[in-house]
Amino acid sequence: MRCEVLVIGGGATGAGIARDLSMRGAEVTLLEGKDFSSGATGRSHGMLHSGARYAVKDPDSARECAEENAILKRIARFCVEDTGGLFIGLDEEDEDYLNRFVKGCEDTGVDFRELCLDEAFELEPGISRETRVAVEVQDGYVDPFFLAQGNVAEARVAGAVVRNHCQVVGMELWEDEIAEVRFRDRRSSSLETINPEVVVNATGAWGDRIASMAGLRIPIRVDKGSLVILNGRRTRGLVNRLRPPSDGDIVVPSHSSSIAGTTCMEVTSPDDCRATMEEVKVIMREATKMVPSLGEARAIRAYAGIRPLPAEADEGREISRTFKLIDHAPEGVDNMISIIGGKLTTYRLMAEKVSDAVISKLGRKGACRTALVEIGAECPGVDLECIGRPIITRMEVKYGSECKVISEMCAEEPRGMETLCSCEQVLRGEAMHFAASQDVISVADLLRRTRAGMGYCQAGMCALRSLSVLEGEGADPLPLLREFMEERWKGTSPVLFDSQLRQELFKLHMNTSLSLDRGGDQD
Repeated sequence: MRCEVLVIGGGATGAGIARDLSMRGAEVTLLEGKDFSSGATGRSHGMLHSGARYAVKDPDSARECAEENAILKRIARFCVEDTGGLFIGLDEEDEDYLNRFVKGCEDTGVDFRELCLDEAFELEPGISRETRVAVEVQDGYVDPFFLAQGNVAEARVAGAVVRNHCQVVGMELWEDEIAEVRFRDRRSSSLETINPEVVVNATGAWGDRIASMAGLRIPIRVDKGSLVILNGRRTRGLVNRLRPPSDGDIVVPSHSSSIAGTTCMEVTSPDDCRATMEEVKVIMREATKMVPSLGEARAIRAYAGIRPLPAEADEGREISRTFKLIDHAPEGVDNMISIIGGKLTTYRLMAEKVSDAVISKLGRKGACRTALVEIGAECPGVDLECIGRPIITRMEVKYGSECKVISEMCAEEPRGMETLCSCEQVLRGEAMHFAASQDVISVADLLRRTRAGMGYCQAGMCALRSLSVLEGEGADPLPLLREFMEERWKGTSPVLFDSQLRQELFKLHMNTSLSLDRGGDQD
């Protein structure tokens, strides 16, 4: 099998590259070792940066974020919530930072507005009454899972071949080019090969591992940033602490929950990054200073984001959040390009710059159109009496142009209107639609596409229902359930204190009781 461009990595950046290049007429194949957005993309907080967070110490990133923020609000409207944001100062040190912050925003073109305190409390009633200064910015929320899925869908429409659960395992070089790439499809365990003209390494934190298959090295620093999901939206928009980036200084409203973060710690591998209970408590303590009601909230899950940063002399938060494009020709491999760094907010820009370089290598012409063409622009209206408007609205946010066909499946299938996940109001028909796809082979794959299991009970009530949908597709249920619950446990274990501990004990008791009842029937 041959292709012009092989993109390795199915996060937002890799999917964005596949979309960009296929829109320019290139023959593109994308391979993702696990599922789309299962790496760094799916572990982000979904903050659509205004650029203000980087305006003081990282002006390049601030400019990139400011420009891409406006573009994403235009081209990805289905999965972007334009919440706005505030930076608030709580003490004298924060007040002293204000002048540097304002100058940084002015110098980098970041839109901002200083507020009097009455305006700030009216805009965001939940912030601390200890607030001394407040600045309004253009932050927003973007769902990372649906953004990546939207790019995958658009790439396919434009002709790209996009495959998940296909792990690249090796490469063969001929003289100064990669001639063959070997990969294993998890569905069949078969080993396949592909012969690309150009290879794009968009695997982020795993970039050095892929590059080493071609005899190359990419110095990457992998930073872990832990985050906490809390029940209920405690703010109207994003709330940031007016100080240099630090632990627990962001609160992001996300669907029906709030996400608080983050920490910063270098780790040796991106494969086993977990949040700890100590980090959760630090985040909760600091975030509660900004939004006091977080102290009453229940921490339902914690997870660790991954920051793949260019390895430099600077430490942690001092490393620039801009991206780095690497053409490996000077190192002796003419047809490989790698991209590392960047932010979810700048994924489209990263894809554009990579695609420019690839088109040049192919000797072709074609301008980038991704800043102009809306993702899922053709979104036909849905008017089904049997499905309530709140559920349709949630589907539109998740599925964009696919909303109509998915909602019709819910209405037409005999059990399609059953509630699969009550926390996230997911209907069984939604899961059935995706279970029939070749992309979905696990319960977690369903979760990333529908949000079933992301709610307050963390799949305690819907895991078996989701499993039953997959079981109908011929999957072996027990390994699927074990894999899913083990992954859920990684996020639940760091928050097992206070009210969440009581919730988990209740779930354990309930599940144990069900098991005992089944055992009694069998006896």
